[in-house]
Amino acid sequence: MSYKTVMALLNDADRTEQLLDAASSIALQCDAHLIGLYVLPAMQVYADVGMMATPILFEGYRDLFKAKLDAVHQRFDDRVRRDGLKGEWRTIDSTYPNIAESAIAHGRQADLIVISQVDGDSDGNIESDLAERLVMESGRPVLMIPRKGRFAPTGEGFAEKALVGINGTRESARAMFDALPLLSLVKETRVIWVDPYKQQSEAGDVPGAEEAAALSRHGLNVVAEPMMTNGRNAGEALLLRANDLGADLVVMGAYAHSRMREFVFGGATSHVLEHMSVPVLMSH
Repeated sequence: MSYKTVMALLNDADRTEQLLDAASSIALQCDAHLIGLYVLPAMQVYADVGMMATPILFEGYRDLFKAKLDAVHQRFDDRVRRDGLKGEWRTIDSTYPNIAESAIAHGRQADLIVISQVDGDSDGNIESDLAERLVMESGRPVLMIPRKGRFAPTGEGFAEKALVGINGTRESARAMFDALPLLSLVKETRVIWVDPYKQQSEAGDVPGAEEAAALSRHGLNVVAEPMMTNGRNAGEALLLRANDLGADLVVMGAYAHSRMREFVFGGATSHVLEHMSVPVLMSH
């Protein structure tokens, strides 16, 4: 099993090289077709509150991306030539005033979507819920490259050590198996069952052992272990454990609870989206 179509969303122009580092490394090792996607959002329409009630058209958001299009396209073409990739560039003139709608539609045609972590403190060029919408609505695994932290693909593999967070939910199982082509590129995978006492019957006597066995049948080097969060947010606990292990890839399911519950109580997904320091693959 391998990814054969990898799509990199390149609207975060300041992160073009880091995104291409990741996407190119994966495409090379999987012998995959690489799509570079760039979305030009439609003009935004605002209602005029004056007497005439005529709509106001605002092209500023669209112009931000138009100004960077040629440079990003050139970087993509240069990388494809340099790395000898099978590549394809797509500029999408969207009918929607955001990036997400077109990215979701085109992402559904790929085995894997690669994006940059959305910076909540940025100037707002990328809509804040882009990553969440891609994970929840595309039906595809989404690999997010952190804005800060360590990420340096090596010639031997996209990453050296992976941490897979599981908890007995459909979402965590989906993410684990969606990540198989990436996990096949690492030297060691650690399957970590978070707070197994909460699902004692599913976790069994050795939490994660059955999942580790299933992955090992694909030729992976896998170790299973339980992890107690000790009152921490589960996402925070996973990132701390990844740091302890020196993991350079985290795999996890997204929104096993309702998004409203995560918003009210502070969920693992939201924490990881904001605080990741290594690449994170999420699936729903």
